[in-house]
Amino acid sequence: MLDTAPGMMSLYTIWAARTGRVLRDAPANELTPDELIEFWADDLLEEPFGGTRVPAELPLPMHTTLLAVDVVGFGRRCPDTAAQRTVRREMYERLGRAFAATGLPWDACRREDRGDGALIVAPTGVDPVACLDRLARNLAVILHHRNRFADDGARLRLRVAVHHGYVERDAYGVFSPATSHLFRLLDAGEFKDALRTAGADLGLITSDTLYTQLFARAAPRGDGAVAPAGYRMIRVNCKEIRHAKAWLWLPSGLVTGLEDR
Repeated sequence: MLDTAPGMMSLYTIWAARTGRVLRDAPANELTPDELIEFWADDLLEEPFGGTRVPAELPLPMHTTLLAVDVVGFGRRCPDTAAQRTVRREMYERLGRAFAATGLPWDACRREDRGDGALIVAPTGVDPVACLDRLARNLAVILHHRNRFADDGARLRLRVAVHHGYVERDAYGVFSPATSHLFRLLDAGEFKDALRTAGADLGLITSDTLYTQLFARAAPRGDGAVAPAGYRMIRVNCKEIRHAKAWLWLPSGLVTGLEDR
């Protein structure tokens, strides 16, 4: 970058200090497009799925549906920031497409990044029924399309947890006992083991309270919005959750044969 104009050199220095990235010491015309894109990329301005650049400011506290998402094997398959940036962008893009296909308001959801995943807080008007197997089916199809030619190490695989409850927000983000329970479900070893055994691109777990309330309400409707037979009861243990009942959803044909835990 020794031949860079003074004004550009100042901008380069400021950006390098802000991001911690550097370009290799070479004339500007010898740098590759990939190197320049990697250096100048601004994660805060990216819109993975045509949504708002900042999380929606929802009227909290409120009772709503909560989703937590985690990229399976993120640390193993993303050894550097470039790989992490790519996988994170792909995760948000696929989630946005699945929400759109399900008719869920991606732009109106509050989204809090978790590095290797995200917390998604739906607006109060969202029917939690849509956030279960209807969303999961669309996301599974999208992931299958993305992974169909990828080797095992390059597959994008996701774990999703769904719960509901009251949440509050302070200067640091959203919190409540409901969000704590949500992430306990997401991190439960039994959930991880079930997805690993199935070898699926996607697994979804939901709390017993949400499952019981929704399927008790949905069953008489007969509208095909939910399919209780697609879920399997499992027992999970994670921190303060001891042998708690939860419900597992895996893509069609992969739930059969799993043992209750």
